[in-house]
Amino acid sequence: FVTTAKDSSKDASDATSVAEPAGPDSMSVSSAVPAVSTPAKDPAKAHWAVYLALILAILGVGLSVYTWYVTQVAGQLEAGRELGRLDGVDRELTRLVTEQSGLQVRIDAALSQNLDDKREVLESIEAAQSELDARFKSLADEQEGALARQNDEISSLAGTLAATRTQLGSVEEDWTLREVAHLLLLANQRLSLLGDAELAKRALTLADDRLRSVADPAILEVRRALSQELSALERVQLSDISGIALDLSSLVQTVSALPLKGDGDRPDWIADAQADQSGKDSSTASSVDKDKPGFFAAWMSRLADDLGSLIRVRRVDETQSPKLDNSERFLAFENLRLHLLVAQLAVLRSDQAVYEENLTTARTWLNDYFESSSESQRFDARLSELMQIDIAQELPDISESLTLLRSQIGARTPTE
Repeated sequence: FVTTAKDSSKDASDATSVAEPAGPDSMSVSSAVPAVSTPAKDPAKAHWAVYLALILAILGVGLSVYTWYVTQVAGQLEAGRELGRLDGVDRELTRLVTEQSGLQVRIDAALSQNLDDKREVLESIEAAQSELDARFKSLADEQEGALARQNDEISSLAGTLAATRTQLGSVEEDWTLREVAHLLLLANQRLSLLGDAELAKRALTLADDRLRSVADPAILEVRRALSQELSALERVQLSDISGIALDLSSLVQTVSALPLKGDGDRPDWIADAQADQSGKDSSTASSVDKDKPGFFAAWMSRLADDLGSLIRVRRVDETQSPKLDNSERFLAFENLRLHLLVAQLAVLRSDQAVYEENLTTARTWLNDYFESSSESQRFDARLSELMQIDIAQELPDISESLTLLRSQIGARTPTE
């Protein structure tokens, strides 16, 4: 910047030195022009005009030089600043280029390393894939062999199961037939021994349901017999055996509440004397004083009252039964209960004759040994109603199905 200023000063001085010789010429020219174009004037005024023109020329030259100088200096300064800025930009650009070169080197190295890593990973993956394919192939071969062996075992097991199923099916059917035989035997026993047609019907129905699962044409004959026996049981008019037995049981429970004959003929003085004995004794002891006058008369009056309570007279129009003692009372109650229990057993066995006989005996015993009270009358009325019920039943024979089933079981036994 200093060198440029010196050069500018030198150029300005050169310009001044160059401009100075031109002064006289200019003056001569300017002095010559008025001489040509204007008439002659005063020499003093002409010198002042020349001086003024010279001063103006000098000022113009100076202004021109100053303007040129300022322009040159400002241009040099601006050029210097631009050069400095361009130099900084160049240095920054150089630094950036250097950094970019280093970064590019690192990027290239990283890319190269990445490529190497990718190559190694790909090689590892390919190796693992190859090993996995080999293992899969080995496992597939092993699985195929295992499946083949399993299929062989399943085929063998299926054959064994088929044979076992056939054998078990035969054993299961035999067991079912024996269960049905037991049900049929139970139905025959309940019907023949107890006359329980309802339970026999349920047993036959259950037996028929069990026989449905037996796939043997020979069992159809047994089921046909079962159907006929069920139809015969449906036509039986059943009495309410359970209700009759419960009625007799309730009558047995009420026997002890019936009054026996002779219980109403007990003198009142027995209970009254027992209840008032202690009170009378205490009152007599307190009211009678031997030391007072009239003691003997009071005692005689008391004795007469006691003797009067012992004697009672009443009118009797019929023969009275003697009063029963404790053992006879027990026998009276228990004998009535016994006849009712025998009648209850006859109901369960459908024995009409025994049933009617014991009810008749119970009514006779009731009339002979028990008072004709409201309880006894209701008891007798209920016995009369029970005697009107017909417990005898015409029961069908249901043994045919059991006979046929036993023959089928006997026929199957040798083949087991």
